[in-house]
Amino acid sequence: MIQSNYIKTFGIAAYHTFFDSGKCNCLHFIPNHNTDKIFKKFGFKINPFSNGLDLYSNTKSSLSDLFNYIAQTTQQNYFEFDIKCTNPNFILFTTLPINWIGAVTYSSQDPKNLNNEGKIVLNQTLENKPVSTHFGLLKIYFEDILKEQPFGNATVFEINFTARATQWQYYFINKNAVQLNNPSITKKENIQFDGPQNVTIQTGESALLFTSNKTYITLSEKPKYKFDLISNSSSANQNNAKPKVIIKGLPNPDVSRIGIIENSDPNHVASPMYIYL
Repeated sequence: MIQSNYIKTFGIAAYHTFFDSGKCNCLHFIPNHNTDKIFKKFGFKINPFSNGLDLYSNTKSSLSDLFNYIAQTTQQNYFEFDIKCTNPNFILFTTLPINWIGAVTYSSQDPKNLNNEGKIVLNQTLENKPVSTHFGLLKIYFEDILKEQPFGNATVFEINFTARATQWQYYFINKNAVQLNNPSITKKENIQFDGPQNVTIQTGESALLFTSNKTYITLSEKPKYKFDLISNSSSANQNNAKPKVIIKGLPNPDVSRIGIIENSDPNHVASPMYIYL
């Protein structure tokens, strides 16, 4: 039996508040050409998992000696990964500038913080590039990998994303002349919808618009809020009549549909939803 000397060298993990699990499964870390050559030449193995990877090295010497040797023979003192994104809506549901084109870059030399479990959370830098073949780049320097080794830990480099918050807009197109008395959308927690406002949508049809106005609601993979469209009797206050539910459980936003809010900060965006009655 061949004796294996594989030891975990470091890990990379991506997290995103949009996803129910918190794990960002749509980003993939691919060693670039030079790093891939180093991995093959010096016997490294990648163990990928849903939101990142672990790198293992096969060496009888110390990691420090191995890295010194690699740096001397290759003139390179870091590993570099291209970050590929497999979700076409990623920028839409992530707190990133809405019209931004470029690459997200990370470096182990630019940590946001080091927590006490050997995890280093990395700072995000947005590089403007008119043409980018990948979503992002990650550089991990040998010296930063070695920082946790004396404590017996393999360093984990962590990157985090936050879900975008948008103004929710419900457009009701009353094609079937459904009777609506003083319609409103049920309030949930601190979210209250303004409206209705009579508007004309792009198709030329009339609609009733309700918006969350200045309350921006965080987008999520699975619905976290359930709103109903209700019709209130004009005499409800006098006879305690219950409002009539017109639509129970309004849809949550489709993350691929984003609208720019007029006369607002360019990164304040809306989630328009069109519902036919």
